[in-house]
Order: sequence, then structure tokens, then C-alpha cells
Amino acid sequence: MDAPDPLLPAALPRASRGWPALRDPNRNGIWRHRPALGLPAGIPEISLGEGDTPIVPLKRWGSAHGMRRVLAKLEYVSPSGSFKDRGAAAVIAVLAGAGVTSVVEDSSGNAGAAMAAYAARGGLRAQIFVPESAPAAKRDQIAGYGAEVVAVAGTREDVATAAEHAAHAPDVAYASHARHPAFVEGTKTFGLEVATALVDDPPLHIVLPVGNGGLLLGAFKAYRELAAAGFPASLPRLHAAQASACAPLAAAFAAGADAPATIQAQPTVAGGVAVGRPARGAEVLRAVRASGGTIVDVDDAVARLTRAELSRLEGLDLEYTSAVAFAATARLRDSGAVGPDDRVLIAATGSGLKDAGV
Repeated sequence: MDAPDPLLPAALPRASRGWPALRDPNRNGIWRHRPALGLPAGIPEISLGEGDTPIVPLKRWGSAHGMRRVLAKLEYVSPSGSFKDRGAAAVIAVLAGAGVTSVVEDSSGNAGAAMAAYAARGGLRAQIFVPESAPAAKRDQIAGYGAEVVAVAGTREDVATAAEHAAHAPDVAYASHARHPAFVEGTKTFGLEVATALVDDPPLHIVLPVGNGGLLLGAFKAYRELAAAGFPASLPRLHAAQASACAPLAAAFAAGADAPATIQAQPTVAGGVAVGRPARGAEVLRAVRASGGTIVDVDDAVARLTRAELSRLEGLDLEYTSAVAFAATARLRDSGAVGPDDRVLIAATGSGLKDAGV
């Protein structure tokens, strides 16, 4: 499907009309932001009520790490349990509007669950390719939505290759969360929500776990378009967190490179960011640098400790992929990149229920 680059600005309502112009209160889910979404007219607005996730202060966890103004945006309360619902709602709507009746997707788990859920909602068939190592809880969730689950041996890239091959079948579309431009348009609503909710005290930093980078690119796109439309929304410093076992973007950032580093990925508990060759890695690197942010990698032992700590101190049950972002934030504080009184927002991207038994 030919489509524009998702990082090209879309026309938002002008700031002279005020913040309410960005939302339509008569719509549901991400479609509340329909006036600000650069999606085709006339497509079905497929929704499960995604978006408008809570933003909560983390006083105890922040205090334990020398930070007084830490917030978490609880993306894991989304309908399928992760932020991927934002992008999946947009991708499935665009494909359904184009007459597609069957989709394939490749995923370590969360994107597959999201695409399967929204395909079911829209009446489309779905075939989801996952790594053999994907947690059983995630595979069971995908199957529960009626999708066919295809487990693939090998690397995350082998899974993507298998899905791309399947997408060549007649009447099938590749609903790629890594490549389809509508996905980033859907995740843009994350940034719009943050900017709108925190307009009087905006975050200086946003920290996100990054595999393919769809949420970070969505946040970057939102802030760039808000500025172009005249809204008082300064781009926060966007920090990407990766697992040390699979960190092509962290390696590239450290080397000053413009494209993801070539790595030999190793197994990690943070499967959601285990992407050795991110499709939009160059765009992620540009966005992080343009914002004044950085890219940090975190090893599995620290991710495990951080997940347990967040559960104990704040009542947050997160998957390991999400815990990576919080561990990265603590490292940024230790290095001085984040000050003790800086306003920091961390994306809590996926539910701990997805990593049960890992």
C-alpha cells in the first residue's frame, strides 16, 4: 500500500481555535482526536475505547531514585494491555476502509494481540506471526481473539520475513506496526494527550521503551505538529530505552551513527524491544537527537529488579519491556541527564500479565 512517510507533518487545527479543537467529544478512543489525525476520510472508526490513559505521579519510586517529579502514563490499561492499541486501531481502520478482509502481522506479542483484537472488532481475519520464544500468555491472548498464531523459529527478523511472504497471498494486507504509516498516526495520540493534559506543567523528559520506535515517533510527530500549528507545546527530550541484549539503536547513538548498528541479538526478557533491525531506526535516531534526548540500554537483571520494585513501591504490574524504560530513567538520573526536579514522564507500555511465568 503506497502511503506517505508517517513523519511528514499533518495539518492540525490552528492554535487560535484552542486546545478543544484537537478533540471531538462525540467520538470514542483515538478517534476523539479525529480533527488532528492525518488519516483518510470516510474510513470506519474502529475502536475499543483505547487512549486517554491515566497519568499518575510516582512519588515513592521517584524518591528512591532521587527524583521528585516523576509521572507514569499507564498505557498498559489499554483494551489489549499495551500502547499498541492506538496504532492498531488506526491501521485496521485504514485497511478496512480500503476493502481489505484479511491481514497478517509479525510481532513479539503486544502488536500481534492489538492487531488481532482490532481485526476482530472490524470483522477482518488475522494471521499473526510470532517468535517461538514469545510468552505463552501473549500467544494465548492472540489466539483468543480468533487469529491464527504462527510460531516461527529464529530471530525477530525471521518472523518479519515470514509475515511479509504470507502478505503476498491474494486479498491479504500486511498490517505492519513497524512499517504502516497509520500506526504512527495512531500513536501520535499519546503525544497529543500528554501535551494537552500537562500544558501548565509540561514534562522536560519523556522516556519510552523502543524496539521499532512507534510510540516515540508518534510522540515526536505530535509535538512537531503542535508547534507548527502554533500551540504552546515545547518538544520534550525524548529518551529511548533498549534491552542490552538487543540494542542496535543504543549502539548507533553512542557511535554517532545515522542508522541502527549491526548487532548479534541475544535472548532477553524484554521481548517487546528485541528488534535487531528496526525498520524506522534512522527516524528514531533523528527524532531522539532533534529532541536533545539519548538512548540507554538496560540489562535483564536490572529490568527484573525494576519490575519488582515498581510493583512493591507503586502498585504497577508491568511487563519487562516497560520496566526497561523505568530502569533507563534511573540511569539517566544517576548520570545527571535528568535533574532531581525535572518533570519526567515514563511510558508504562505493557501489562505484567503478559509476562506471567517468565
